[in-house]
Amino acid sequence: MKKIVCLLIAIHLTILSVADSWIQKTDIPILPIGIRSSTGFAAGGKCYIATGGPIVSRGKDLWEYDPISDSWTQKADFAGAGRENACGFALGNKGYIGLGRTDDCCYTDDFWEYDPTANIWSQKAIFAGGARAGAFAFSIGSKGYIGGGSKNSSFKQDFWEYDPFTDSWTQKSNYGGGKVSYLAAFALNGKGYAGTGYDVNITFRNDFWEFNPDMDQWTQKAEFPGGIRYGTIGMSLKGFGYFGLGGTFDTLFADLWQYQPITDTWLKMAAFPGEATSVGLSVTMEDKAFVGTGGLSGNQWWQYVPDCITPTGLSTTNVKSTSAKVTWAVEPLAQTYSVRYRKSGTLQWTKTTAQLNFKKLTGLSPDTQYDWAVKSVCDAVNHVSSDWSATQNFITKPLRLQEEETPNTTIGIYPNPFSASATISFYLQQDSYISVELFDLAGTRRLEILVDEYLQAGDYSIPLNREQLAAGVYFLKIEMNEESSIMKVVTL
Repeated sequence: MKKIVCLLIAIHLTILSVADSWIQKTDIPILPIGIRSSTGFAAGGKCYIATGGPIVSRGKDLWEYDPISDSWTQKADFAGAGRENACGFALGNKGYIGLGRTDDCCYTDDFWEYDPTANIWSQKAIFAGGARAGAFAFSIGSKGYIGGGSKNSSFKQDFWEYDPFTDSWTQKSNYGGGKVSYLAAFALNGKGYAGTGYDVNITFRNDFWEFNPDMDQWTQKAEFPGGIRYGTIGMSLKGFGYFGLGGTFDTLFADLWQYQPITDTWLKMAAFPGEATSVGLSVTMEDKAFVGTGGLSGNQWWQYVPDCITPTGLSTTNVKSTSAKVTWAVEPLAQTYSVRYRKSGTLQWTKTTAQLNFKKLTGLSPDTQYDWAVKSVCDAVNHVSSDWSATQNFITKPLRLQEEETPNTTIGIYPNPFSASATISFYLQQDSYISVELFDLAGTRRLEILVDEYLQAGDYSIPLNREQLAAGVYFLKIEMNEESSIMKVVTL
């Protein structure tokens, strides 16, 4: 989830990649003819693929993918019967799989929980909507959702919410697109999205719907511009949704489209470079998305790398004789930032890394003009970064015998990413007002106020408990002394 960009990575040590791209990863070690119509989820920093199978049999295999080592490990077989066209999602650090078809005549309604730590499957409450295959699924917060699908010629429209704490199902408002099967779905910014598929008349669809769990309401959104199809993959990554691949009975697609929820618009992205398929899957974890299986080989596995955007909103503050603070707007796709600076009129740049959207440059010469620029680093392992920003300038102040330092704060979070809880630590040089707030990825919804008070100088540690937070990316906004900064937080 190789293009010319990937080939260049093999030749050079570094690469600038502004456009989105795909990186081929280690194939799923299922031979000789791979896996199709499987399902998957992400939990605890790993991807999991289960069920599905080759053309004439339904499998029970469970495979774990480690994105750090780019390696696969076979885990405990799925505890239910082998099947295809099941559905799955993750809640916390556990995965859930259910439904599907065991052979040409038999559909299932069983539902199972997988604990990656113990490598154990546990049967949970039977899906209350009844047996089916080709249903869609996603998770929002602490709840999972399943809807649609079909059993023989009986197509479904019902939609259900699963609560893992009570191990129970609650029926919600029917899917807005009607009775549809083999459609795609994803969750994004606290809402669910589903679309495409086909109905009982084998009419392929490209309608697209948004589910609001607070209102228990479906709302139709802009149609998927890739055209009618079924077996589409759906995923969300860093504030955007994605639909792609899939097919009709005589055409397979390899396109990928990005959905922008704020504007309700679609944008065509880099096409999938692997084998086009309508029986593949996608798995999203933290800040990475993977697409694979299906096709002739059945074991393909690719990483999708979205656009890496050049930072904007550059400014310079706290300019002193030997230091200056440079800042820029947060780029959600960036893992870190690279900052370069030099004396104006010289050629050699000094480079440094920034974890947040600012950097204090030190060791500067007094009364001297400096140039600086910044770029986003979206994937350090695969050398994916944006272009450098336009060059900015500032002039340091003349040297003085004594220069008062501006009070500041040092802040960090550990561990990050985290699965259950983390600790936010900060140090105040003097008595100061400080505010620390947690926001969603879009930065539009405040989830929690962690600190909002005037504190004395000293060291502080406050807990950040995951509780109802879904796996994903969030932002901490820190304000002190009329200055603000942003820190990215990742939950597993």
